[in-house]
Amino acid sequence: MTLSRKGTRILTVNEQRYRWTVSATDLPSLRFVVEAAEGAAQRMVVRVGAVETVSPRMVATAVEAGLRAGWTPDARGPELHYRLTRGRLVAHAAV
Repeated sequence: MTLSRKGTRILTVNEQRYRWTVSATDLPSLRFVVEAAEGAAQRMVVRVGAVETVSPRMVATAVEAGLRAGWTPDARGPELHYRLTRGRLVAHAAV
């Protein structure tokens, strides 16, 4: 299932476009979901803890780290769950 266009933002990292949105379902922590903007397949869900806002730079940092860690946004696969702490992406069990 892909993210709806409504309520999402587009971000370009290394000439690739990604769609992302913030989820506040786990207050006080936040998480965001990222996928390829076109033909989305594998999602990355990133928990960021108790922050006031999720910035595009924070999402770009997670995208770059996720790609290095093996996230393949243009291939089918299960959602990958991470925690972003001090600019480092750490694998996180799905909740």
